[in-house]
Amino acid sequence: MNPYFTGGFILVVLGALTGLIFYANRAGRNAACVKSDHLTIANANASTIAVTKMLAAKTNSIRSDNQLLSTLAQGRF
Repeated sequence: MNPYFTGGFILVVLGALTGLIFYANRAGRNAACVKSDHLTIANANASTIAVTKMLAAKTNSIRSDNQLLSTLAQGRF
């Protein structure tokens, strides 16, 4: 075979392997980012639900008129 053909073929094969490795590396990084984002979203949703329940408990708790008026007067509600 012609040495130029052989050299060109080897370069094409090495270029294809390099591109495949680069593509696989990027795919792995993207998959890790997606998993991390899903975990962050799940944590944020859990925090939101907890805060909503705490606010509902504070809002709907049983208290006397004097307690409610003093809380509103202090601006803590």
